[in-house]
This record gives sequence, C-alpha cells and structure tokens, in this order.
Amino acid sequence: MKSFLICIALTLPLTSVSAEEWKQLFDGKTLNGWMSWRTKKPLKEGGWQVKDGTLHHSKRGGDIYTAEAFENFELELEWKTTGNSGIFIRVDTNAKGAIYSLAPEMQIMRRNAGQLYALYPPTKKPTIHADGWNKVKIRLVNGHGTHWLNGQKLYEYQIGSQDWNKRVAKSKFKKNIKHFGMKAKGHIGFQDHGASVSFRNIRIRTIKE
Repeated sequence: MKSFLICIALTLPLTSVSAEEWKQLFDGKTLNGWMSWRTKKPLKEGGWQVKDGTLHHSKRGGDIYTAEAFENFELELEWKTTGNSGIFIRVDTNAKGAIYSLAPEMQIMRRNAGQLYALYPPTKKPTIHADGWNKVKIRLVNGHGTHWLNGQKLYEYQIGSQDWNKRVAKSKFKKNIKHFGMKAKGHIGFQDHGASVSFRNIRIRTIKE
C-alpha cells in the first residue's frame, strides 16, 4: 500500500498551475470588447475597423485596449503589417498620457519584430514573415513573462526583478520606474504607429494557480 501511494505521488504534477479554456478577444465581425485609449470609450469604426475578418488599422485611429483586464494569462494572436505597431501588456487605464508610458510593448515591425521595446531584445534573430502572417505567444504568470514569435522563444523576464529595474532605469521609461509594468491586472493593447496593421485569431486564456 505504501509503495502504491508513493507511485501515485510521483505521477502528480509538480505545479498546480492550470489554464482555463481559450477566450476569443476578437470575434472577426465587430469591435466588441475593444476600447479607444483616446476616449476611454468602446471603440468605433474609423481608423480601426473589421476588414476581411481581421482587426485592421489603416489610418490614424489611436491606440486601443481590451475592455477586460487580465493578470496571469497566455495570449496568442497573428499579425501582419507594412510598417510599425506593437502589442501592449499590463495596460493601466489610469496612466497619464500615452498608453506606453506604463505598459510594456512587444514590438511589431515588418522586418525587425519581437523585442520587448527598449528592454529585452530577442536572444537570437527571429524568423519574420515580412509580407505574411506572424504568430505571437505571450505567457505572463506572476510577473514572469515569456515571449515567442513564429514558434521561436525570444526571451524571458521577471517584472520587478533587479534585472528588470536595471533595464527600465536605462530606458526612456526611467521616470516611471516604480510603476512601469507593475499593474498586475492590466489590459491588452494594440498600438497605432501610423502603419497599416492587421490582427487575427486573437485569443487568451487565464492561468490559474
């Protein structure tokens, strides 16, 4: 009996972290669930629109973010762009000024994407489909982030760690070092950087401990 119990114990997972079912953040038909950073109100058709089943930006529409906030999660999406954009995490809607003042950004660029802007470059040059779709995965649990692009792991970081604080202190965000990225339960956002950019298959699942 004792050996049987030991055997069961050895087969149990070493962590109690589990993931809920995936939730779509964009239904492919409407802008429901998305907010305008400028107005802090539900997003309306304009600079951002639904185009061929994608969340598409073609002209000045301002930065946007999800109506719902998330803490521990896995985020997956695909993007395609002609220029520059970004994916924000831990968006704090109480931030003064630009959305990026407190929200870390995974950079989107047609030929040089993936870095956590001004903080963490990819450990090696990622494969980027300049004229096609690129798949992103972001896992953030208790401030520990891991980012992938097109199946390639780019980097890991711990928000609030000594390394994190050192990098923020050397960046353009140094004035907000006490608050940058520190909102544990924040929103997901997309950047308007003037370029044409499309997103699709945007989904998230909550990680439970």
